Amino acid sequence: MERIRVYTGGVASCNGYLFKTAENTYIAVDAPAGFVDWIYSKKPDIIITDLLITHQHFDHVEDACRMRQVFGCRIHAGSEYSEQLTLEKMARDGWGMPISVPPFIVDEIITDEKHTANWGGLLWHLHYVPGHSNDSIIYELPDEKIMFTGDVLFAGSIGRTDLPGGNLRLLKKGIETKITCQPANTIILPGHGPYTSIKNELLSNPFIS
Repeated sequence: MERIRVYTGGVASCNGYLFKTAENTYIAVDAPAGFVDWIYSKKPDIIITDLLITHQHFDHVEDACRMRQVFGCRIHAGSEYSEQLTLEKMARDGWGMPISVPPFIVDEIITDEKHTANWGGLLWHLHYVPGHSNDSIIYELPDEKIMFTGDVLFAGSIGRTDLPGGNLRLLKKGIETKITCQPANTIILPGHGPYTSIKNELLSNPFIS
């Protein structure tokens, strides 16, 4: 875990991650509000090659546009930018939140047919897991036994399914076939809350049978 730094920010206390590669560069996962300023205050000369977006709900992408502008990183996501996916209109009109997500360019759209990638000299396994959002992607580093699960799986819980695109059956199926079948000592780094492990969730998560 010493190669990982986590920032938590925005109205929904979303986690943004930095993973240091062997090339002394960084991969970022998700971009909550305030992430860019936090990174720059800690390490202004940092080289971030890629930003991996787990899904486009507003709390995960508010700083995505600035990440590209400031660090020049490529953006990878399960869909091109979409205001329907960010839910920003729902947040403004229905929840009274002053949310506005600057549109951003997605350099690579990860389809459900793409299963692996090499970013930062690292082998990544990619898992498409709808049910919380239609564009949800889990990013796994099998050699490191780490999974960035976004809002698919949390410590003690799973992603909500009452939002547009939500489907509890699909979400549970994805968790069973893409996450809990991995080695039990795999570390789960979720979009919100503390990190956990597959073993912990199999033993204590009430949503996992």
